[in-house]
Amino acid sequence: MNFFFLVYICLTSVMVLFIIPFVLICVIVTGRYKNLVFQRLGVYPRLSHLKKHRIWLHAVSVGEVNVARALIDALFQMHSDIDIILSTTTPRGYELACKMSHPRVQCVYSPIDFIASVRLAFHKIQPDILVLLETEIWPNWIFTAKALNVPVVVANGRISMKTVNSFQKIAPLVRFIVRKIDAFSMISTEDAHRICKTGVSPKKVFVTGNAKFDLLEKNYSPQLSATLRNDLRIHASNFVMVAGSTRTGEEEIVLEVYQSLRKEYPDALCIIAPRHIERCSDIEGLFQKFNMAYDRYSWCKHMRYRRKPVVLVDTIGDLAGLYSIGSVVFCGGSLVPQGGQNVLEPAVWGKPVLYGPYMDDFLWARNVLESGGGGIMVSNGMDLLEKVLFFASNKDRALSVGQKARQSVIKRAGAAKGHAQIILNVANHF
Repeated sequence: MNFFFLVYICLTSVMVLFIIPFVLICVIVTGRYKNLVFQRLGVYPRLSHLKKHRIWLHAVSVGEVNVARALIDALFQMHSDIDIILSTTTPRGYELACKMSHPRVQCVYSPIDFIASVRLAFHKIQPDILVLLETEIWPNWIFTAKALNVPVVVANGRISMKTVNSFQKIAPLVRFIVRKIDAFSMISTEDAHRICKTGVSPKKVFVTGNAKFDLLEKNYSPQLSATLRNDLRIHASNFVMVAGSTRTGEEEIVLEVYQSLRKEYPDALCIIAPRHIERCSDIEGLFQKFNMAYDRYSWCKHMRYRRKPVVLVDTIGDLAGLYSIGSVVFCGGSLVPQGGQNVLEPAVWGKPVLYGPYMDDFLWARNVLESGGGGIMVSNGMDLLEKVLFFASNKDRALSVGQKARQSVIKRAGAAKGHAQIILNVANHF
């Protein structure tokens, strides 16, 4: 056994064994998170086994769970005799996973990377193959899987140079673990090259595309836009500016842009969705500063009525649909150095997509849109105002750019089937 892996086992074991008593006391005293804590320790309820073969599919949080949906659909289309155990790490991810409510999908919390918890989880789940979405490299998981002759696949894999560089600090451990993985089904050529830098054999690496494109197209529904416009009393003549996943410092810029927009287009509306809804109270303070009337979306959604020209989105899971009613969309986390957001979610609705220069975490998505002429970078608030005013006065141009954005997305759909095929090829005993 690798020396560095032994050190890793010892360190993680000491840490977990030290923390467990305090966590269990908190669970007993508060009565909260019992299900989460015990499953994270590898203690699961009885899992039904309806089909002959079982795939353990791990998706960390909400974003990965959404990708899992597309991959699960593809797997079921290609193989009729499988069950899927879908594990996730976060409460929000688990909640979304449970909403899938498919009779052949069972949802659990993932075990922490502690050797005893992982072995308990494998004993209970008894997978025929382990599939890790994105690039989740957990040493105890992967070592245990191979010790039990369970093949391991990374699907919809992506890895940044930042991660590759951080892996260099523990290169002997990373090389030991990644070489035990049977296949890497990566999003792009760049991701494939980067994963090889960690010690993976190029023979195990495949470039398959991004399954998020499949999910985006699947969620597209022309009826949703009409329904939301009706519920929010938005007329066809209203110009709607949607600012999604905004961060601290961006809402003020958006409101300044919107104030200037209304001087020329008094009927224009604005929808602001902060990346973290717990910031809604802070944003309400900005509305007061700007003397701007607003409704919370939770109220609008419940009453199916809107009274004010600005809507503050204070709910989770609604932004992707609300993009459908925008005339133009600004994606946040990009005018401030926060790495940006997924610009493809509004693009699939055929909307012109604007974003700032800080798109480090979503360069691949930005490149997709810009290569097709559907994405536009703005450098600051003045530039954002200029582009918004341009599209407000050139609706045909807005429609044209939006259609280019949509085409950039839909022509890349189909990757989920490619990832599913690699998974089934590796699990050749199915």
